[in-house]
Amino acid sequence: MTSLADADATSEYVVERVDGSAQQELHALGIVPGTSVRLLRRSRGHVLVAVGDSRYAFGEEVARSVLVRRC
Repeated sequence: MTSLADADATSEYVVERVDGSAQQELHALGIVPGTSVRLLRRSRGHVLVAVGDSRYAFGEEVARSVLVRRC
């Protein structure tokens, strides 16, 4: 298991756990355990992820709170 902040760009992952203060907001976006996410880009402390047809950008702190495993 790794965090989105440390994951390989352009790879697909499954969310295992969401921790931290942004948990409620991430859940509202559909980023919950069992959800497939694709890490599109990592740049200057930010990540861009795809969840279904949606795209979201997060800062490093939020990205570290999303623990994933590679599909």
